[in-house]
Amino acid sequence: MTANSTGLVKMHGLLFDVAGISAQGPRSENQDAFSVDAFAGTGLVAVADGMGGERAGRMAADTALRAVAEQAPIQSLDAARYAVRAADEAVARAALEAPDDRHGMGCALAIASLTRDRSHGLGWVCANAGDVRVLSRSPDGTVRLETRDHTPAYARWEAGEIALDEIPDSPGANKLQRAVGRGAEADAAWVPVRPGWTYLLVSDGITKAMRLDELGQAMIVGDAATACEAIARKVEERGPDDNYTAVAVRVLPDGAAPAIDDSLTQESPRPAAAVPLAARAPASGPLNPPDSVTRSRTSPLAPIALVLAVLALALAGYSLMTAMTARDSARTGTAGVADLRTRVATMEASVARPDSGSAPAAAQTPPAQAPATNPAAPR
Repeated sequence: MTANSTGLVKMHGLLFDVAGISAQGPRSENQDAFSVDAFAGTGLVAVADGMGGERAGRMAADTALRAVAEQAPIQSLDAARYAVRAADEAVARAALEAPDDRHGMGCALAIASLTRDRSHGLGWVCANAGDVRVLSRSPDGTVRLETRDHTPAYARWEAGEIALDEIPDSPGANKLQRAVGRGAEADAAWVPVRPGWTYLLVSDGITKAMRLDELGQAMIVGDAATACEAIARKVEERGPDDNYTAVAVRVLPDGAAPAIDDSLTQESPRPAAAVPLAARAPASGPLNPPDSVTRSRTSPLAPIALVLAVLALALAGYSLMTAMTARDSARTGTAGVADLRTRVATMEASVARPDSGSAPAAAQTPPAQAPATNPAAPR
């Protein structure tokens, strides 16, 4: 068994606790490999799983990790895809150098590189080819699958035919549809980084033995090294059937210390699922269900937008008042015109009506005012 830990590394105002562990299991050779040494300088961690039963699987894994490290720092999704492509080319070249011994060699690979995006948000640039997985666990206990396996069994889960934890026991679980060294194109995804979160890279030797909710529980056991040891202990308890590797990264606020939870350090039966699980495919994958992680960030234009919204409301109110005033004025003018017409009609009726008195009609004094409500007399 191989273990390595960087201890606490301060980057971007946070403390990162990084550790990895790898074991041979029942195989004659450990064809898994991991990298954490470069994290302090480049923010890169990676796990490679040599294709079991193929020639030079360990060489493929080591070659892939060296090629990826040469591409660091990896600061974008395109750069992550390019790094995996560079690893693919390096493994293919190594195979051609000794075709009798290395023909067809390849590996599964997952990388996670810490960087900031254009909005200065901190996150992982993740990329994978094959069935090495990247997981995350938020402080509320939700475990997320941040990558997708490139296997027929995983495709059956995406189609809703099987449960997620049934993938390792389903036909096609060990058949890689993408492999580094065989022309693989990587999926890439952005995964936000926040204090209190834990991240895990694991080969399929671990996912065959542990459910994702159990991995979620192990991710918060003590520090990163203790979490890796707890995972290895569980796999050994259940009897591994493959090499297995895990890299854990815990994110702490500057000055904080890892919390201790030894619930998985004691031998216990396999529990029922207890941790909420959210499986998420990368942005370039066929699955993209709603992300349960809140990724919203405050925009620097927010104050301006607020002022514009207030001005828009004020303008709307002014327009409404103006319209109401104009409507009232129109009503008043209409009533005045009607009243004037009534008066004129009354006067005309008075002039036209025959007078029974002594004065001529032309000399009569018209009435002072007819009530506005009287109807006009017929002519």
